[in-house]
Amino acid sequence: MLKLFNRKKKDNKGFTLVELVIVIAILAILVGILAPQYTKYVEKSRKSADASNLDEMVKAVQVYAADAENEIKEIKGATIALGTGEPAVTGDKNGDIVKALGEFCPDYKNMKLKSAKWGGNPTATINITDEGAVTVTYGPTNFAKYINKEETKPATP
Repeated sequence: MLKLFNRKKKDNKGFTLVELVIVIAILAILVGILAPQYTKYVEKSRKSADASNLDEMVKAVQVYAADAENEIKEIKGATIALGTGEPAVTGDKNGDIVKALGEFCPDYKNMKLKSAKWGGNPTATINITDEGAVTVTYGPTNFAKYINKEETKPATP
């Protein structure tokens, strides 16, 4: 009977409590090291999405203004602002910017602010001449620096 009991003990193929505690400790250390890096990448992704969304709306206005079929009137100081709801368009007396967004960026009403780390809502202030020339300035300062840096990056082949 004693031999049978000893044989069972030798065939035990499980982990000991000490081994399990060591594995859990190693996993906890890895998570503690990697979690801050993960949050940085998530925030970078959110900022990139905000810049891309606002840039897409500005490009829609630029294409609309460049099209000879659209008789766009002079616009000074119109703004497009990303926020928690639908993007706000102000200073667009003739509705040209809203028309441009509706035609060339049909999903613009669903574009919302992803990152809260800009120091304010990202805005694009648009000026359009009667000839269709478009100039854009971005705000707040953090966003302007970020988007201007993105625009000056060389294209990757």
